[in-house]
Amino acid sequence: METTLNPPLAHNRPPAVRFTIFGIAMILFMVNLDTSIVVVGLPVLVKTLHASFATAQWMVLSYMLALTALIAGAGRLGDIFGKKNLYLLGITIFTLASLACGFASNSFILIAFRAIQGIGAAFCISLSFAIAGDMVPKTEIGRVMGILTTMIPLGIASGPTIGGLLLSSFGWPSMFFVNIPIGVIAYWLISKFTHSTKPARIVKVDIIGMLLLAVVLCCYALGMTYMESKGFAHPLVVSLLVGAIASLVIFIWYEGHIEHPFLKISLFRNGILSVSLLASVLVYIVITSTIVLFPFYLTKACGFKPLQVGLVMSFGPLVTALLSFKAGKIADKYGARKVMLYGIMIMTAGCWAMSYVTPEQGIFGFLWRIAIIQVGLTFFQTPNNAAVMELASPDQRGLLSGLLSLSRSTGQITGTAVLGAIFAIMVSHTAGSDTANANGTAVTYGIEQVFTIATCLIGVAALLLYYVLRKNNKVALNHK
Repeated sequence: METTLNPPLAHNRPPAVRFTIFGIAMILFMVNLDTSIVVVGLPVLVKTLHASFATAQWMVLSYMLALTALIAGAGRLGDIFGKKNLYLLGITIFTLASLACGFASNSFILIAFRAIQGIGAAFCISLSFAIAGDMVPKTEIGRVMGILTTMIPLGIASGPTIGGLLLSSFGWPSMFFVNIPIGVIAYWLISKFTHSTKPARIVKVDIIGMLLLAVVLCCYALGMTYMESKGFAHPLVVSLLVGAIASLVIFIWYEGHIEHPFLKISLFRNGILSVSLLASVLVYIVITSTIVLFPFYLTKACGFKPLQVGLVMSFGPLVTALLSFKAGKIADKYGARKVMLYGIMIMTAGCWAMSYVTPEQGIFGFLWRIAIIQVGLTFFQTPNNAAVMELASPDQRGLLSGLLSLSRSTGQITGTAVLGAIFAIMVSHTAGSDTANANGTAVTYGIEQVFTIATCLIGVAALLLYYVLRKNNKVALNHK
């Protein structure tokens, strides 16, 4: 429980609010940049640090595991001990770990500090939207969420380009050193301009609950990761997923039987919150599949060269980046819940259109489908972030911000593994070979089938969202 900056104070100090939002935007760009920047440097890291490819994969996985496992707990700790202090701690951990990564002398040291980076990133990502929610009145929250949401696709999309430039010019340590000035500037802005928050009363920290959820998420993330290479039925994959389910059951039981739970299960009785989070998972399952699978389609089916693939793949994130601020303003004007419903309906139409894509339709036939999907994504995710933050009381904003981020991470992990595996099965069934050696016809068939499934997933999310809004808040469909 903590004191927060009330709306009138936010209006009386616009420079402080602007500088705070700018600092948060820098942090969101930095931590999302780090999810993709290392990927482009893996071949160099394998050679320089004398690592196997399997070891090199852990340079990416260790970061994502730590981030995913801790993101919800980090948000809740911010609610209990004060968001600003823990946000600054997250920036410090991330920045110092980045420095250590750049000086790593072997792959195991690098993996360890990448995990520490993930710990810092968990605090940064989980508390970014929460601090912004404290700084602005509800009438402006959509606009601010639009600015901050822009940084997520922009950071991820910039990773390969910035990583490639840094690698060729300054060597692999520069991929980590680039975080230092960003972290230092953002730390100064947040520490100077963000209103200090203090807990109003001491709440017992549910460490056991946080650890149980971390076990659930680690088992799930590892199970999904190994599913990509070992298949659905491999004993390790089955064991990890069974472990995730068992841990989740224990977590739910435990949280329902203690006085101060880390996550009140009763929160999910709010239909709008539950469906918003579920819809976010489904949306990011689909969006991640576009990032992972489209390069195969553009290379194998369309015959594009790597530079062309990179340019085409930057189109979607660019659409999202350009429209996110506008989506936030529209959400403020017409109501976040109505706008997010229309957004997910648009995205459903885009996925349906993509299920009929063929190379013969040319690059414009591909791009207009991507544009519809990304417009739908933009007008879903920005209002969705705003809608969840509007539901949160000040002492729950960190937790709900963390759950929002967790829904994105869970969707990304699931989309990569499940839809990636389905794509590989479809391609193999058609071509009689693996994806790497498949012909364009087989790859096109795989894309079409994956997006038929994607249409169903997003369609289900749209129907659930429509039903819940009609049942819980009919006014939200017609008025702000």
